[in-house]
Amino acid sequence: MKAYILAVCGAAIISALVTVLLPEGRTGKFINGILKLFCLLVMLVPLLFLFTDHGEVFPDSGGETEMEYDEGFIDYMFSRLAEEEEAAVETYIEEEFSVIADAEIGWKNVEYAFTVSELSVTVKDFGIYTDGEHIFIIEQIAERMEKLYSEAEVTVQ
Repeated sequence: MKAYILAVCGAAIISALVTVLLPEGRTGKFINGILKLFCLLVMLVPLLFLFTDHGEVFPDSGGETEMEYDEGFIDYMFSRLAEEEEAAVETYIEEEFSVIADAEIGWKNVEYAFTVSELSVTVKDFGIYTDGEHIFIIEQIAERMEKLYSEAEVTVQ
């Protein structure tokens, strides 16, 4: 009902604005007559639907409808999100531990939500750390990643 009232008010306002801008004379009277017919038609639209079986003229959108999801798009977006997360993990490890690492994330789509299921970190370059210290660094990285990704299976090499 609100949509119907808004449509009638809109038609009346548009016709009033156009009437103000119309020139005097025959053309103005002709266009004014067309605008009056337009307003009348907008007001009579609900009557047309009474005689046909189309349902409501202006249906309210209050009802619950079930939406279909585009699985391909969701998978694409989640794979992009996993790539961004991998880059963030690599940057974090480089800034925190001063090592260069390669991260790979395995993910799941759980009720249309992105969930990290696996995290595999491979340290490529230990930088300034010596042979004995690199084991300690791997353990620190593993502890930190397990804390950040508590729901995921974390592997650090």
